Amino acid sequence: MNFSCLGLAFRARIAAARALASRVVGFGVLGAAILGASVSAEAAADRRVALVIGNSAYTAVPRLANPQRDATAISASLKRLGFEVVEGYDLKMDEMTGIVREFAQKLDGAKAGVVYYAGHGIAVGDENYLIPVDASLKSEADLDFRAVNVHLILRQMQRDERVNILILDACRDNPFATQLAAKSRSVARGLTAIETQSASGILIAFATDPRATALDGEKDGNSPFTAALLKHIETPEVSITTVMDRVRADVWESTGKKQKPWTNSSIIGEFRMNPAVKLAAVDPSVSIKAIDGAVQMPATPVPVGLDRAQMDVKMWEIAERGNSPGDYKAYLDAFPTGQFAAFAKNRLARLEPAAPAAISRDTALPSPAIQAGVDEEAMKVEIGSAETEAALKLSANDRRELQRRLTLSGFKPGKASASFGPSQRKAIKEWQATRGIADTGFLAPIQLRGLRAQSEPAYQRALAEDSARAARARQAAKEQSDGQATRTTRGVDRSLENEKDPVIRRDLARERAGRPDPNATNAGAAVFGTIVGGAIGGVLGGGFRR
Repeated sequence: MNFSCLGLAFRARIAAARALASRVVGFGVLGAAILGASVSAEAAADRRVALVIGNSAYTAVPRLANPQRDATAISASLKRLGFEVVEGYDLKMDEMTGIVREFAQKLDGAKAGVVYYAGHGIAVGDENYLIPVDASLKSEADLDFRAVNVHLILRQMQRDERVNILILDACRDNPFATQLAAKSRSVARGLTAIETQSASGILIAFATDPRATALDGEKDGNSPFTAALLKHIETPEVSITTVMDRVRADVWESTGKKQKPWTNSSIIGEFRMNPAVKLAAVDPSVSIKAIDGAVQMPATPVPVGLDRAQMDVKMWEIAERGNSPGDYKAYLDAFPTGQFAAFAKNRLARLEPAAPAAISRDTALPSPAIQAGVDEEAMKVEIGSAETEAALKLSANDRRELQRRLTLSGFKPGKASASFGPSQRKAIKEWQATRGIADTGFLAPIQLRGLRAQSEPAYQRALAEDSARAARARQAAKEQSDGQATRTTRGVDRSLENEKDPVIRRDLARERAGRPDPNATNAGAAVFGTIVGGAIGGVLGGGFRR
């Protein structure tokens, strides 16, 4: 397939391509091929530029363990997202001003600019400063000549109308503050808040609250803030404000509620770090053959303007969204030693049916959710809403089942109901929070599978207990019925046996003889009536004859 020619044929949104590919070939790798081809066509029109600085090797104060590692990881992430990255590490004062100047030049004509800084930062009065590695600060005056004012960077970013994002992981406990505080009352640890009301289209994020300090993290790792940022920044189709909301929640939990990132934004609308890339109608001259629901993907050609590493990432994203064996196989065909090859193999192992094992009659089969597995990362990205839950088409029995599963998982949805009310929504929110999911209180497809998979062992045990209780109740009812019949039969048998005894038979005969027989009484009355009537008639008749 000629990717340069293909790239000229596509300019519409990726949603259209997904729908088309799904109808024609079950999506698969066609989306990845089209996606890669479109990036070069759109690159000039939607340029995005980033500046990344990581300062660790300070000379006047103890070095920091993680800023350089943090900045390197963020730089790689931004490159995967299509940013042109200007990066520098362990920069001296003249190197920092030089790289800011280079970034300002590249910003010309860009649609978005991002700055990420990791290292020492300090606030004096209402001004924030980023500290080069060769800084030696003994007075406030030194800041003007030996540190970089954050407003210098902001001025470069705000020269044109664009989305600007400033991310500062620079709130670490700073020894310069102690040195300067002796000569200035306005020196504070951490950084001071930066307002955005006077400028539109800007987001400023600090690793922690203004005037507070942030943790540097474990040695040979990342800071808590950057670790959370790396986790969420590449999430597809999520706005930057949502990304930062998720980062804040993760850092708050991972630091034991000691560090809370702070964000201030004047961005109007939504800006996505990982948006849907634009594509257009398929060129009719390009024919694609469907193979087992996926599309055969050329292993080597890479579109102009998109390096192989970026293509690797884009194809993985498409395969992960499709989440089918065909998509993962196609990814492995194109990138057998790619960044995500191990993950693709693991997913294939879960999705492809294994050889059936011998199962006894009494063994309960696992649920489909257990058999298929649940993609934890995909579940965390998925946002539940009234629409996603309505699409699940849950019946009244389904809802009762899910409420029981929540109860078995340790949550309290209240009395079982055919619908989800406030108590059920609260239980769903609590469950979502424990799984790192946006706690909307509404379920989505992967979340539904996740809840069922999590509760399946307990649910199967509960069903088995229900069945055992029902069986015991049936057995008790049967035994009660059988006992009553037995007692009646035994009573009749005893009566028959008693009548065979001569003594008892004689007593029964005497009892019956002493008891007036209704039939005998009636017959005697009739005879007595006849005799009396005849006698009276004879007497009366003789008298009249005299």
